[in-house]
Amino acid sequence: MGKRLIFSLAIVLCLLAIVAAKELPEDELQFNLSSYLDNFRVTVFYPNLSLTKRISENTSLTGRYLVDVITAASMKSKFQLDGITSATQSNHGGGDNTPDELRHELGVGITRVMGEQSLSLNGIYSTEHDYTSTTFAGTFSRDLAQKNTTVQFSFVRSWDKVFPQVRTWKRDKDVWIVNGMVTQVLSTRWIAQAIFSYNQSSGHLSDTYQVVTVFDGNTAYLTEPISPSLRVRRAVGLRSIYRLNRRSALEIGYRYYWDSWEVRSHTISATLKRHLFEGVTVELGSRNYFQSRAFFFKPLYTSFETYMTVDNKLDSGYSNELQFKLIADGSRLKMFPMERLQYSFSLNFYRRHTDTRDWHSRLKTLYAYYINFGLRYRL
Repeated sequence: MGKRLIFSLAIVLCLLAIVAAKELPEDELQFNLSSYLDNFRVTVFYPNLSLTKRISENTSLTGRYLVDVITAASMKSKFQLDGITSATQSNHGGGDNTPDELRHELGVGITRVMGEQSLSLNGIYSTEHDYTSTTFAGTFSRDLAQKNTTVQFSFVRSWDKVFPQVRTWKRDKDVWIVNGMVTQVLSTRWIAQAIFSYNQSSGHLSDTYQVVTVFDGNTAYLTEPISPSLRVRRAVGLRSIYRLNRRSALEIGYRYYWDSWEVRSHTISATLKRHLFEGVTVELGSRNYFQSRAFFFKPLYTSFETYMTVDNKLDSGYSNELQFKLIADGSRLKMFPMERLQYSFSLNFYRRHTDTRDWHSRLKTLYAYYINFGLRYRL
């Protein structure tokens, strides 16, 4: 379930980024080839393709397809829980003979510009062998005060179904997300944003493939994790973009988060953007995150309790992330000159430390790399 949360958040962020300005997106074809790997023996490989096309002066359509392959050591391990099924899949005698995750995702969207305002509606369907998700999202944006102020509201509604082949049950998960953002032009060099987010998730909120160990004297019992069936998340943030000179801009941000599981977090980020020369831009970014522990998380359970989890992402800890991104117009590259083509490359290094060891790898610190190569062709 942890990996699915990563992809779900990525989907939401993509949806909220669609057309805040009062201009339609360009007709374009985009291809991205991305990969993720970490020292917890998780590897993800996911190419995706999207096409945006105007169908009228004020309306455009977008189609998107993504497929990802996920390999995780924890999902190949066998933990016998009830004599019938195992907690994780395994091709070495477990209950599921599928060694890796293969997920397909299809998305369609429409954007309509109406004077000083725009509306985007998007739908996404995702399926894999033990999980399906149907998502509907919308974004409304309006300019005010002679276009010096922009107000934007977004919502996401998701209906998920969880049916692991190694378990005997089928459960639902429902998600509501509402976001608000106000962007203000403060001067010819300075833009500021205020952001608010509300997220309500209900249903099956545990990671199906994790196993909780309960110690009773010299005896250890294995059981499924149990989390509260409702989680309400809230966040407020500020972001500022300041133009340092003709070629450089600095973006800084702060975000405070709190939820009904008593998790609190602070996020501080900074990104320097610079035009090296015409058609080539480089970005260097840093993100620091600090989190408290969920009320029901314990490093060790000595008796069966109402809620139990070994998800150390719910423990107190911190993370750091460094990003490098390069964007270049094809017309400026001597090796592969193409007027309508844009290249992009990004490399992120992520480090997360929690006060409790990971339940499977037995490590407290995760090191991960995210690599993306993209092509954007203007039609």
